[in-house]
Amino acid sequence: MNHQGESLGLAPSKLVDIGVHTIILDTLTYAELCDGFNGGHFLHHVPKLEMKNDGPVMKTATVIAADGCDVELPLWTDAAE
Repeated sequence: MNHQGESLGLAPSKLVDIGVHTIILDTLTYAELCDGFNGGHFLHHVPKLEMKNDGPVMKTATVIAADGCDVELPLWTDAAE
């Protein structure tokens, strides 16, 4: 949510993607996250990248860590396989 409109080409790992979709489907929780972290604006899920093992996944983990969030690397490394 910190990087909307920046076209960074970010993508989750397969395992993290499952978690993201689980949160989105729990609409009350997702709305609370958007409220707390996106100024009350709902962030729509618009998948644009196909799942590839060419670097965007680890780049995403790095950006998230740089934003001050904890990143559990084992959840992100399935893209390297």
